[in-house]
Amino acid sequence: MKSYIALIAGLTLAGASVVYAADDGKMKSDSKATTTEQHSPQSKLSSMSPDDLEGMDIYNDSKEEIGDIDEIVKDKSGQHMAVIGLKDSMKEVAVPLDTLSMSSDGETLTTDMSQKELLALPDYDPMDMESVDE
Repeated sequence: MKSYIALIAGLTLAGASVVYAADDGKMKSDSKATTTEQHSPQSKLSSMSPDDLEGMDIYNDSKEEIGDIDEIVKDKSGQHMAVIGLKDSMKEVAVPLDTLSMSSDGETLTTDMSQKELLALPDYDPMDMESVDE
């Protein structure tokens, strides 16, 4: 997966510096194609290792802590899932990792799901998941 992301990033950067020949025969660089590397909060999340994510607190849209990430696993289709230990509950649930958002400061994770919605999810069953290789 990491090599696939690196390949896409490399191809994107390779296509970013467009050069064309002007009528006078000289080569000119297209300034519109120049890019600066910026990391969106979501791209920062996807670039973090499972070890980095495990233990991070999860907040709802009201900035209330609702739990923390116990581990990162894959479901049977290969989708990465965050196993969340819910606060004030002994329940663990698995949600798709891409449903979590990194805050702009890169320090906290949020979900738009409420504690009530998370509690309504099925209990996490490790037999339904695979471990994630580093």
